[in-house]
Formats: sequence, C-alpha cells, structure tokens
Amino acid sequence: MPKVLKSLKDFSKIDTSDFPDFYNYKTPLERGLWVLWVIKEKLNIRKLTAEQIASIIINEMEVSINAKSIINSFNRAKEKIHVCHEGDEFYFEIMKAGKDFLVSQIKEGSIEILYFEPEKKFTSKRILSKNILDNLQGEIKIVDPYCGERTLDILKDIKSSISVEFLTRTENLREKERKRFLRELNDFKAEKKNIKFRNYPRADIHDRYIISPQFLIILGHSIKDLGSKESFAVVLNRSTSRNIFGDLIGNFNRRWSESSDI
Repeated sequence: MPKVLKSLKDFSKIDTSDFPDFYNYKTPLERGLWVLWVIKEKLNIRKLTAEQIASIIINEMEVSINAKSIINSFNRAKEKIHVCHEGDEFYFEIMKAGKDFLVSQIKEGSIEILYFEPEKKFTSKRILSKNILDNLQGEIKIVDPYCGERTLDILKDIKSSISVEFLTRTENLREKERKRFLRELNDFKAEKKNIKFRNYPRADIHDRYIISPQFLIILGHSIKDLGSKESFAVVLNRSTSRNIFGDLIGNFNRRWSESSDI
C-alpha cells in the first residue's frame, strides 16, 4: 500500500492528452471511472479505494466530491467495475465495459450548440458567461477582431485564477468607439491583471473563437455583439477537435508574438 500511495503523488505529472477530457464528465461514476482508467494505463495501478479516488479528484482535478458518492455510483456500475475486498478495504478496478462507457459518453456529448436570440443582449451575455466562460479552466486564448466596451463587461466575471490572452484589432473600430474602448480598457486592466490584450497589426484575422485546454468555442459574432442578431456558438471538446487544436494554437501564438500590448 505505501508504494501505491507514493505513486499517486505523481498523478499531476501524468500526460492525459490521450484520454477524454476529465472536465467533460459530470457524475461521480464517470469521474471515478476516469481516474481508475488513467491510473491503470499510466501508472500500472490496477485498483484504488474510493477514498484514494476522491483524493485525486479533489486535490489534483480541483473538483469537489466525496468517497461515499463514488461508492454509491460504483455499486450500480455492474460490469464496468470489478470490486475486491482486502483486509478492511474495498478496492475498485475499471473493466473494459467501463472504458467503453466513458468513450461513449464523450461521443454523445462531443458537440454543443448554443443559440443567441436576436435583440436579447442581456440573455446572450448570461448564456456566454454561465454556459461557456464559467466552465473554462487553465490558460485561455481568445481571438476577436472586434472588441468593445461590452466585451470587457462580459470578461470581468472570469475567475482570477484563469489566465487569458485576448487578441484583437482595434483598427476595426470606429474612432469614437476605439477611444472609449481604450479608455475603459486601462481601468479594466488595473483590476483584471490575469487578462492580457494585444493588438494585431494586420487585417487577416476574421474568425472569432476561444481556445481552452478542454474546449474550442467558435463564435458566430463578436463577443460585444452577441444578442444583437441571431447567432450561434459551437462548443467542441478537445477529443473531437484535436486535429485542429495544434494548428489554431500555433497560429494564435505566431500572431500574438507579432502583436503589441494595448
């Protein structure tokens, strides 16, 4: 047992890019199975207790959970889980049916489309904030060639623990609108030091999208204009858009290096 516990301390160093994204899973069963799958494949640890699984989810994935909810969900998991009793402890091992279940869940929920109704700016703002921005974690990259005061109003609710790089092109704004935006941006940056803005010098950025470690979000309109006209946001998880993730991030980093701080 001490050897297993020592190995668990290395969980944060595991490369899980070959696995479905943990944060796409919402239930104790799915999250517990995901941990067992990663541990089995990457550390060759075949079984864990519910307490050990909960500890990893809480301390490494920063998601609140308790061992009792994991045990209750595993009791109904049937062939997805193998249970064994050693001493005073119950141990759980993921089976092939459990892995297949996790993959099937991602395939079913790999694409989400959000609809922004025309003439509903307030509602659209809440949809973007609650359904997208609140679910993002890690380092975020945003491309939006039309950035205005309303953009800042929406971004202000992003948690301070999240690092954001926002690439825009202020030359796309009318002079009065650009001056108002730049004036508001100075005050915004004084409070939101986790969000950095850069101005791209050329006119070859047109699309609007958000890249996070978990998702790619393609926006039909600029953030400041959501709700003014009918539009959509397409949310793709990384497992379904892996082929274009690298290209988008590479293009973003190149453009970011060519841009100047605002």
